[in-house]
Amino acid sequence: GAQKPEVKPLVAASGFPPPPPPPPPPPPPVVVAPPVQEQSPQQLQQLQQPKQLQPPPPPLQPLQQPQHQLHQQQQQQQQWVLLPSLAPQQLQQHQWSALHHLQPSMEQQVKQHFEQQWQLQQQEQPSNSCQSAAPVAGVSATVAGKVWELSQEATGCREVQRALEEASTEVRRQLASELHGHVWEALRSPHANFVLQKCVATLEPEALQFIIDEMVLGSAEKAAKSKFGCRVFQRLIERCPGAQVSQLVEAVIADFAVVARHPYGNYVVQHLLEHATPQHRHCLSQLVERDMRGLAADTFGSTVVSGALSKAPQESQLSLARALLREDGLLVFIACSKHGHNAVIRTLQVLKGAEREEARRRLLADESALRASKFGRSVLKHA
Repeated sequence: GAQKPEVKPLVAASGFPPPPPPPPPPPPPVVVAPPVQEQSPQQLQQLQQPKQLQPPPPPLQPLQQPQHQLHQQQQQQQQWVLLPSLAPQQLQQHQWSALHHLQPSMEQQVKQHFEQQWQLQQQEQPSNSCQSAAPVAGVSATVAGKVWELSQEATGCREVQRALEEASTEVRRQLASELHGHVWEALRSPHANFVLQKCVATLEPEALQFIIDEMVLGSAEKAAKSKFGCRVFQRLIERCPGAQVSQLVEAVIADFAVVARHPYGNYVVQHLLEHATPQHRHCLSQLVERDMRGLAADTFGSTVVSGALSKAPQESQLSLARALLREDGLLVFIACSKHGHNAVIRTLQVLKGAEREEARRRLLADESALRASKFGRSVLKHA
């Protein structure tokens, strides 16, 4: 017989035998039903009795949602429509992300609900203070935390002044507290000095103590001679009690000769002669009387003499007019000056009887000199 051909095992092109076939699947698990428990007659009787249905709970009132929250929910619904196209892992991540965003949304709805209820209660019980406080809060919010920064600018200082005008007392104090440590810088600023003046005009005197303390610490007489600081000095004298500003006034009295002759300090002295305490006004009047000739001959000192004759106490005005009349040739001299001629006119109004006639005689004795001056001619009209 013929020989059978030798069967060679199959070898892959790579030279390795093919992998073994996969194992057969395991047999399905055998499910064993749990044993049936026999029920007692009482349990069977309870099962045969009809159940009493309870009425359903009343439906919950939906919260009014703002427009932007409804828009967010619509976007989330559109996103859920696309979920079947996502992979299982991406789907799980998206579900957790959606739940994370839904929880704050519900909190916002509840918060919005209570805010609406509060607003309804406020409308039922209207209050003038609540109605006026709403715009004030908006103005103060724009400047809170940056009062000093805005005060140094032309536009910003107006915003701060407006906030101080419209804010409540407590808000004014909070805004003014941001100027602590910056008073001297504000005194020299062409813009911030107006903010300080507005603080003095709107705050109660006890809330202005920090301004006074910083002015005294940095030299009150320098503040009185400052171009912008003299304005703040005058507002404090008008607003605060005499005891509170006594240190400021005494600093000016101690340096009276210099401050009274200063281009800006002379306005502070005149203001003190009108608004200071009676004791300080009397003290300043005596200083003017002792230095009558020197002040009357000075360009700015003569305004102090004129201001003292019109703003000092009544008894001090008469004493100052007599002191001016006693100075030989001084009456005619200042009658021809720009600021001094007002002092001469005021002297003629204060003096009475023989003293006034003596003043007229001295002026008319140099009538030619008075007529040669524009200011002298104004004095002759009152002589």
